[in-house]
Amino acid sequence: MAPKAEPLVVDPDGLSWEIRSFGVQCLTEEDHLARDGSKQRAGKASDISYYLNAHHVDFNVWAVGPFARPVSVSALAATGVAKSLGIDTEDTITLCVQWENRDSGALASAFYTSSWIAPPSDVHSQQRFFYMGAGGEIKVDQAHRGYTLASDEAGFSSPNPLFMKYTPDAKGEFAGQTGYGYRSIEAFVEAVVAIGASERNPEHFRNDLALIDDVAEVTAILEAGRLSLDHQGRPVELVYDSDGKINRLQIGR
Repeated sequence: MAPKAEPLVVDPDGLSWEIRSFGVQCLTEEDHLARDGSKQRAGKASDISYYLNAHHVDFNVWAVGPFARPVSVSALAATGVAKSLGIDTEDTITLCVQWENRDSGALASAFYTSSWIAPPSDVHSQQRFFYMGAGGEIKVDQAHRGYTLASDEAGFSSPNPLFMKYTPDAKGEFAGQTGYGYRSIEAFVEAVVAIGASERNPEHFRNDLALIDDVAEVTAILEAGRLSLDHQGRPVELVYDSDGKINRLQIGR
């Protein structure tokens, strides 16, 4: 949900809808596995692709879902660091997704890369998003927001106050309500309350929040990536039924 509330991605002109036929490259990284004790959360039950690629896959599905659908997924991985720590999982995973225009049948490609093992740097997460369409392109550097901070204790950093303000205000109270990390959760809770009170139905929130069919497509891409890795990188086809819904995943040869 957070990428959909990201002010530098969800622009007022709706560029993701205006630029048809696309190719996408995404990069997300977490801090070094060995430095932050994150090995407990790594594993094939919830690999790095599920953990971080999910964000950009989710945004991509939301942005182009009205006119395109994913049709196949192949995955590549880098290994070594996690295994040296006794963890049977990948360090870095790249999903290569073939998309298809629903009307014209034109094809597009998307690449999503995420990693556990990015070394410490000036940012917590080196996130970048590049979208190239038939009518133009969009580049978003989600890692650097024009803010820099240097201190004797923490050294040099590029904080992201747009996501969350962790420090309290002048009165010592919580002040993170305007961050898109907070607002995305707030919007979900408000939707649940409104639906529970019969003031709205789920369809009212389409294009604002992820509905079950959106989540199904995102999950299918991530699971297809996992299947591809488990079958030596073989492509996995997303098979649709007559209603245009994903019916099953089929491993290619």
